[in-house]
Amino acid sequence: MERNLHYSLTNGDNYINIPRDLSFTNFKNEEVTTRDGHVKGYIVDVRAFASQAGALVTATIPNSWRMRNSFRRFHIARNLMFDQAGVTKEERGKYGQTLRPHFSPLSKSTGYLVPLVLDIKGDGTTSPAARSMTGGEWTYSSLASSPTLKDTQLVKDIDLPVVDEWDLTVLGESVSDDETNGVKVWTSVGMIHAYNTDRQAPTPDSDSSFPGSSIQALNNPLASLMTQTLTSGEIAEIAKDQEEEKPPYDITNVGDSIDAVYNLNAYMSATGEAATRRLGQIFVPAGLLYVNWTAATNRAVLDLQVVGVVLCKDMA
Repeated sequence: MERNLHYSLTNGDNYINIPRDLSFTNFKNEEVTTRDGHVKGYIVDVRAFASQAGALVTATIPNSWRMRNSFRRFHIARNLMFDQAGVTKEERGKYGQTLRPHFSPLSKSTGYLVPLVLDIKGDGTTSPAARSMTGGEWTYSSLASSPTLKDTQLVKDIDLPVVDEWDLTVLGESVSDDETNGVKVWTSVGMIHAYNTDRQAPTPDSDSSFPGSSIQALNNPLASLMTQTLTSGEIAEIAKDQEEEKPPYDITNVGDSIDAVYNLNAYMSATGEAATRRLGQIFVPAGLLYVNWTAATNRAVLDLQVVGVVLCKDMA
């Protein structure tokens, strides 16, 4: 298996799709997930070369349980969508059996870098030169659903299409291009955002109008009986505070969980040994990588060597 990927970075934002590019270089489909929906991750050695001083910043999809669960949930929902439409596995296409999401809404619109190869000329006189690979077709996943109407709303009264088709992005918010009476039509759906919205998040409830929703600090004979000390009331107060404590992470649907995490950062010198550097090894969930190169003018070269492919859940 060929594991070396060579890119020319432009000044600013760059997006890389490792599974697609491995498919290009190995002439074999590389699936982002297993056939039962477990997302893969790529262990990658990073090397860079710069002819001018600049800063290199990488960011990846967080390997969180929310991310991994969102892949499983959308894999199952996608299969159900096809099953309900009577589309068999064979009719889904040889290369359409698993999800192919985008990194973010911006990566969907700007596109991804294409790896370079050394073009060997056939005339016997022209020197080889770098060129972008031609590659093949890599279709990102599209799903379809109906707009979510309330029982008081009729389709004929809503100026929206009856069927809503949208693309998938792992990170970022879901993007709507139309809304009527609170009903939205999506152009792209953030997988983690949608998963956050769909699941029931833990929300501590200390409302006294719901019996049993919080510990009674005072005059609680059972708590006092277990301690048999004069501090039982204080201990119950501590327990009450602990019960009402919110999770130590952001539980909002549109919050930290839908953003990328910084990974490897480096400053490249213009000359000397620091101009070419092995920057280290990173783990890239779903094989989707963000790279920002900041310099005055010249481009930089990025080499990725894929040294392993594992399930994200095994790296948790």
